Amino acid sequence: MEINPTLKRLGFSERDRLVIIHTDDIGMCHASVQAYTDLFEAGMVSSGATMVPCSWFPWLAAKARENSNFDLGVHLTLTSK
Repeated sequence: MEINPTLKRLGFSERDRLVIIHTDDIGMCHASVQAYTDLFEAGMVSSGATMVPCSWFPWLAAKARENSNFDLGVHLTLTSK
């Protein structure tokens, strides 16, 4: 089996196994933002996603502006009345 070309460019071999740990719903509470920040800085998580309607989203956005290395995405969030 041929190695994935992206993994090859990153210096991994066909025998290497990788794990991407993605955190979800960051911003739902204060602790989720602090946990993502701490875990990302410790190298324990690779990426995360937030939802704009979450109450702590503004604080997460401010933290992301401070740390351009954060790998964050935004959920499409549909709401209705």
